[in-house]
Amino acid sequence: MQCYIARGRNVTERLYPKRINGRLYYYLQRSWREKLDPDQHGSTKGSGKSRVKTESIYLGTAESIVQRLQQLRKPLEVHSREFGFVGAAYTTMLDIGLIELLKTHLPGTRHGIPLWVFFTLSIINRLQYATSKESMGKWATKTILPQLLRFDPQKVHSKSFWYATDEVLSEQEVRERRRRQPHLKDALLVGIEDECLRRIEEGLFVSLQQRFSLGTEVLLYDTTNFFTYFEEPTRAKVARSGHNKSSRHHLKQVGLALCVEKDWGIPLLHRLYRGNSHDTNTFSEVVPPMIEQLKRGFEQIAELVVVLDKGNNSAENFALLKDQMRWVGSLVPSQYADLLEVPLDQYPGTWQGLRYYRSQRTVMGHECAVVLTYNAKLHRKQELKLQQELEKLRQKVRAKWAEYKRRPTQVPAGIGTLLKASRYGKYLELRCAEGQPVFELNTTEMDERTKRFGKNLVFTGELAAESSWILAQYLAKHRIEEDFKLLKDPQLIRWQPMRHWTDTKVWAFGFCCVMALVLIRLMQLKAYRAGMKMSAAVLKEELTDLKQISMVYEENAVETKITARSSVQQHLWEIFKLDRLEADLTRH
Repeated sequence: MQCYIARGRNVTERLYPKRINGRLYYYLQRSWREKLDPDQHGSTKGSGKSRVKTESIYLGTAESIVQRLQQLRKPLEVHSREFGFVGAAYTTMLDIGLIELLKTHLPGTRHGIPLWVFFTLSIINRLQYATSKESMGKWATKTILPQLLRFDPQKVHSKSFWYATDEVLSEQEVRERRRRQPHLKDALLVGIEDECLRRIEEGLFVSLQQRFSLGTEVLLYDTTNFFTYFEEPTRAKVARSGHNKSSRHHLKQVGLALCVEKDWGIPLLHRLYRGNSHDTNTFSEVVPPMIEQLKRGFEQIAELVVVLDKGNNSAENFALLKDQMRWVGSLVPSQYADLLEVPLDQYPGTWQGLRYYRSQRTVMGHECAVVLTYNAKLHRKQELKLQQELEKLRQKVRAKWAEYKRRPTQVPAGIGTLLKASRYGKYLELRCAEGQPVFELNTTEMDERTKRFGKNLVFTGELAAESSWILAQYLAKHRIEEDFKLLKDPQLIRWQPMRHWTDTKVWAFGFCCVMALVLIRLMQLKAYRAGMKMSAAVLKEELTDLKQISMVYEENAVETKITARSSVQQHLWEIFKLDRLEADLTRH
């Protein structure tokens, strides 16, 4: 029974069943008191006579009532928005202080949107669904970000984004600087001064050290590059032709120097640089400023160790590191033929499945401890790889041979050119017999290659260091190699192909990509410390399944829910504190 006041009178309602011809029907009965004299008012004694009036409304059978209720609750519109992964990325940015750093160092607005919001959108966009800047507003409408950050997504497009970027890194100022100092066009950093972005990065790695207690005594350093689709004439001076690590040598590229911590590969510092700079030259200009930044950020660490790839080897670079920090690097084994001749039964040491032989050598004018390692699994893998590539080359030769209309009587010049162009051609000897190709292995070359199977050569200037310590530091470099894969992953950050064609925009884009890498690595770390070891791809997949569903029933009747969660997703929900966002975003 329900009572309420309608049109100034107390109304009582009750629902009652009535059986007619064996079927049960339901009625709604309303009852109220009404004055006999309509001019009289009041409900107390003496206020005038009244009588009880009733009204019955037929509702129907139970089945028909339920059917009508379901029809009434059918939403007019249903909207789905990205919630889980986007929300987890945003709460992680809050937790590590990145949002606060962006607000502090990127003041001001463009088109009524704070500059820090433009950069926040770009960072999360690279992780969730990397789009062009022109499509970023459309992407944002399909996420919770407009509601969360309180901005109009229709104002977010390529023009507004790049105007916002120009507030941070002015293209006009860069051109003016180059006009006054023409040599800057060919400098490593092509005249870009990105102090505000460096301050954000420096503040961030200090925050990470405080909040996550990262093991930053050992740092990994390496370089990579990213191809572009720039065509002449182009305004970007940083994009140059060079040796591309994705084998796109005909395209212009931009270089990236990255310094990460050893345990999780979390980026601490990065620098963009001119695409045609050799690794050794890049090192000498990029690393000294990085060392200064690292020492300011990690004052509590007595001594830093940097792990280098062999592309950075030079006497000048090792002289730069002397008395600055310890280092571990690698050498090309074939350049130390006498070590390759040492029989495996004379490798005295073992460490985590590796056998090693240690000696002391002078490398580029420095006395170094040199450790040659042998990995049986790597040996088998490299041997199989060589066999597969040789078979592919044989098939190419046979296919080319079959294209000749006349049967050759000797090896054609075109076949010889094909063999020379292949890096595996030197391992095959080819002759013609009865018009058909006959292959034989070049035993001399094969023997030389076999000696290197499974072997790596690691070295350091720390003569007293334990061999196990040297190997542990160097073998951690796979972390930075995995970082480069994530940056180039088309399903995650997707740095390349980069389509930005002015230097300042390239710099801002690179900054956002590296910050996106920081985020996904920290999200993995947070999950791991909560007992969930997950790859970046699996973590993204699990969180992406969580959507925000809004059901519109009428103009002012909207119901918002988050999709159901599995046990894994519930754990991630708690790790990334998504209940905080749900409380803000699911209010009716």
